[in-house]
Amino acid sequence: MTLMNPINRTLIHLLENQHDRTRCALEGLCEADYTREVDGDCNNIQAIGEHLIELRGFQLFLLGSDLGKQLPEKSAASVEELQRKLDQAMSLVCKAVESHDPDDWHAEPTEPREGPWAELPTLIRFVRPINDFTNHLGGIRVLRRIFGNPAEKTQ
Repeated sequence: MTLMNPINRTLIHLLENQHDRTRCALEGLCEADYTREVDGDCNNIQAIGEHLIELRGFQLFLLGSDLGKQLPEKSAASVEELQRKLDQAMSLVCKAVESHDPDDWHAEPTEPREGPWAELPTLIRFVRPINDFTNHLGGIRVLRRIFGNPAEKTQ
């Protein structure tokens, strides 16, 4: 990884940190709390986890990567299945970042692109779902505290 472009390398480190935080947020979570619901949007940990898989797919879309075709189905009946699918999705996003053209991160789009923020440079488009992912990890941690099953560590 030392020969990788600094932007690509930094994004990989950021994704790895997010991966570690995800593992900590789910570690020791009992199955009953995994599907337990409260009021509001993203009202249970299962729904939040499935949304996290979607966010990884969205990142692959924003990078224009064909690896999105290998993304697992978002439904996950257990914490263990969710963690496995999140690991797989994380691996795909890291591969896409590693192979992404470093000259494209800051370049203004020369051809029209699909999707949100199409006119923005790729780096800005890619980072926005990272922020959303991190916010939802916080939601998992809050729900666990509400349920009396707080996560033991942050990473």
